[in-house]
Amino acid sequence: MKTYINSFIFLILLIPFTYAQFPSESSDITNVSDGYVGHEDALINDVVKLEFDVKNSKVSFDFVSEDTSGTIGGLDFKISFNPEDPDNAYFKGTALVNTLDTDNFLRDGHLMWEKFFYKKKYPKISFVSSQVVHFGNNNYKVIGDLTIKGVTKEVIINFTLDITTKLAGKTTIYTSDYGVNIHDEREKNKLNIVFDFPILK
Repeated sequence: MKTYINSFIFLILLIPFTYAQFPSESSDITNVSDGYVGHEDALINDVVKLEFDVKNSKVSFDFVSEDTSGTIGGLDFKISFNPEDPDNAYFKGTALVNTLDTDNFLRDGHLMWEKFFYKKKYPKISFVSSQVVHFGNNNYKVIGDLTIKGVTKEVIINFTLDITTKLAGKTTIYTSDYGVNIHDEREKNKLNIVFDFPILK
């Protein structure tokens, strides 16, 4: 009887050491890609918190009918964007009308007039998102309200994310929809806009 009890106690003491030799399957999750460009080695549960370089961010445009390109500055924006949680993302910001630059100071001066952007009354252009939708392959659609010259219209900005470098976006508007009538025909007021938001390392 004593021998039986001693053997039983020995088995109980042995159990913890036996389990210690075999790691849990859940502990072996390594090098799982989350599908984002430049982020292949991230753990599947990592949360990517992106911060953007406001100083070096850029908004440029191309006025198609006149083959005229330019930039707008004075950017003041806030982007709250976790690519793994787009439902809770938001984009909002403003740009200063008087920074419009088409590399022609006479034309830039005319654009400040009441007939066009009316800088004196409407010094800022603003955007506020209402929804961010993930479309796979690092592509996102940011839907929101763009306000120019006191007129607000819904636009969709298509963004592509490279998590190691930047968030790049583009959209198309017609300036005449916002009371900026460069030409009488709507199609001739087509403006392609490009957004470049570098990611801070």
